[in-house]
Amino acid sequence: MDANLTAEVKRIQARLNWEMGPYHDPENTLVISPSVRDNIGLARRIVEAAPMLPGWHFLPAKPPKDLERLTMALPEIDEAKLCGDDWVYRLTSYNRMAFFDIEVFTDYAGSISDGHLELITRRLIECLVGEFLYLEKFAAVKVIRASGVRPSEKLTAFRSLRRHVAHLQSDS
Repeated sequence: MDANLTAEVKRIQARLNWEMGPYHDPENTLVISPSVRDNIGLARRIVEAAPMLPGWHFLPAKPPKDLERLTMALPEIDEAKLCGDDWVYRLTSYNRMAFFDIEVFTDYAGSISDGHLELITRRLIECLVGEFLYLEKFAAVKVIRASGVRPSEKLTAFRSLRRHVAHLQSDS
């Protein structure tokens, strides 16, 4: 199924992806993942054209995930596994909450490259807020390996990102 569905999705657009899961529904869900902002409309059109199938839901982006721990790995990279449970962040909003830049402060001192650390951080942000919100609202993502040096202003627990962004958007 993986090979067949992947080939069909990639035939539509090379940067589209898919995943399956129950998520919050008791039934099965197929997500057509846009992967990049430019594909959001395409993913929506694909889902709108999907047939009604008993026991199935179709979504045009990965929904937020309820994670017990903020642990992520890059299976293709040795030693690229880390936990963001103790990370904190600072958001900067622009154009009345139209989009955000985020600085994530981590105490991670491992050997993975800054690029891989940023990739894992981006994936965790997407998991926390959902793919649509991540693609639509997050611009710059900066990861700072803080060795005890953090800004003096209040920082927010990384785990609270979804709730924080929802609150900010409800106020705008």
